[in-house]
Amino acid sequence: MRGVRFVCLLAEHLPIHVEALRDPTAAAGVVVILRAWDRRVLDATPDALACGLKTGDSQHRVEQLCPESRIITADEITYQRYHDQLGEILAGFAGAVEHGGLGVLFGEISALARTFPSEKALALQLVAQAQRTTGLPVSLGVAANKFTALQAARQATDRTGAVTVVPQGGEASFLAPLPLSVLPDMPVEMLSRLHLLGITTLGGMARLPRAAVMRQFGVEAARLHQLARGEDMRPLVPQSPPPLIVRRIVLPEPLTERSLLLTAAEHLAGQVARTLERGGYQAEAITWMVTTTDGQLYTDGAHVKPPSADGAHLRRLVGRLLGRAELTAPVNEMALAAYPLRDWYKGARQLILFESEATSPRLARLHEVLRMLRQKFGEMVINTASWIGPPLPLPIVVETDVEHKPLRLRWGGWSRRVVDIYEIWREQRRWWEQPIVREYYYVETDAGTFFTIFRDLGGNWFLDRCHR
Repeated sequence: MRGVRFVCLLAEHLPIHVEALRDPTAAAGVVVILRAWDRRVLDATPDALACGLKTGDSQHRVEQLCPESRIITADEITYQRYHDQLGEILAGFAGAVEHGGLGVLFGEISALARTFPSEKALALQLVAQAQRTTGLPVSLGVAANKFTALQAARQATDRTGAVTVVPQGGEASFLAPLPLSVLPDMPVEMLSRLHLLGITTLGGMARLPRAAVMRQFGVEAARLHQLARGEDMRPLVPQSPPPLIVRRIVLPEPLTERSLLLTAAEHLAGQVARTLERGGYQAEAITWMVTTTDGQLYTDGAHVKPPSADGAHLRRLVGRLLGRAELTAPVNEMALAAYPLRDWYKGARQLILFESEATSPRLARLHEVLRMLRQKFGEMVINTASWIGPPLPLPIVVETDVEHKPLRLRWGGWSRRVVDIYEIWREQRRWWEQPIVREYYYVETDAGTFFTIFRDLGGNWFLDRCHR
């Protein structure tokens, strides 16, 4: 039986290609697109990247490495519109869609693929529709997991119809020749040390014993080793935030009066704030754009510190952006975009406290303290609290098999099944005159989270570390 099958629809360098659609000469040569709100690189042409530029570099670094480059201020609202079009097309084939970044979308086609002659036939039809609708050069990868599907999309060429299908069970062999640089967030030190050992490809890393990789580079390297072997247990996450949340308004008549423009801008800020709150997101920055009657586009932006979905905060920020705008003609259109903080959900456990009723005087006092903290310092002071747990090691309950290996972990009303044990080791030492013997296990649960747990001489179990 065929397992779960993922697709990755990829429009690499989407901003550059959108600018080329507007003006074929705009994306020729050494071109760099900078975000309006922090003047950092959003995208660049291959000639600019060859100079050593990377996404996220500052304008100062652009001027150092590519002094001859032509700089374009990003029109991220337009880029997002193209991204949304791709999402709608993919949703017609895959239903739920996960946004992996601008121009990167994931879907799951296990059921739909059975209605096509082959997965490649489905993929070719999807790509053809995406290219016809958007005019963008897109590619598509099909594989058993998201990481492999993304790499397959990057390897697709015109010769293959912009499609690469990795057969079930062929993930490791497909990934083997790819360079280590395709692994996400790989530490530079780890990359350089592997190169010194003559290991430059995913296949070379995959052949290393997992325990040896963790001993050399830490338990966090286990995830990278898994990816190199073609193992990626992450499910599709349709509720992931989009790259941008955009709201736009076309004014009934052109406006020049600042008070009326402020009313329109604050209306957009309220709409954006409500959308953020409904999705459970926090904005880390906003971009404000206006079009004037003489065809000029004015763009400005600002960080949201701390990240927030508070409507009053966003209205104040957009008011400041309007205050420093030098508009030379009446405004006929306005838009506001928010950049959701993609990993904010780490604070969900604490924010739930605001949504529940206090059932005891002690919990009521806690609610009051949290409200005061939230009002004074913003929501991120509560979000960050989720990173601070009880002091470790934490006593836990572990169900084991006949060999005393962990089967299920329980603590604080939380329970997860152990799906794999990657390493077992024993540590012996003395604390003054007392011997300490611990048997450690590095495990993965069915939630996709990794833990280091141990059992002491008395048979008691403890959580030593949670690997995020």
